[in-house]
Amino acid sequence: MFISWEFTITDIFWMIGIFLAIILFVIVRRGLKNLSASDGLDRKFIREEWKKIEELPEYGKEMNYKLAVIEADKLLDFALKEMYFPGETMADRLKIASCKFPKLREVWWAHKVRNHVVHDSRYHLKHGETRKVLTLFKRALKELTAL
Repeated sequence: MFISWEFTITDIFWMIGIFLAIILFVIVRRGLKNLSASDGLDRKFIREEWKKIEELPEYGKEMNYKLAVIEADKLLDFALKEMYFPGETMADRLKIASCKFPKLREVWWAHKVRNHVVHDSRYHLKHGETRKVLTLFKRALKELTAL
């Protein structure tokens, strides 16, 4: 008994289509893995900047506390931008990032402290509050795997 299969032009197109779909699926899947592995973050830069930020409060002056808070906020914003979170302001980017990374909601208080530091010249920042703010920013950067 001999079974023969006669291929029609439609059968050939179907096989080529299935083959191309499999190839495309493999390429896209590998591309997505590489995209998530290399998200564009310059972690070395972020680590170096974070070390400088953590040193600032150790000088013991309120201006250094304020500068540390401002720089920590800027560094988190930099990381969010590098991860392509959209928005015109840090607050916009943080809202969107909080959907993907729920633990980022904890950093809102720290961002509000930063806003007080920048916009209210009478706002006094103490060492303990600075430590709390920096801890929250550090957690946020770790959550983003930036640190």
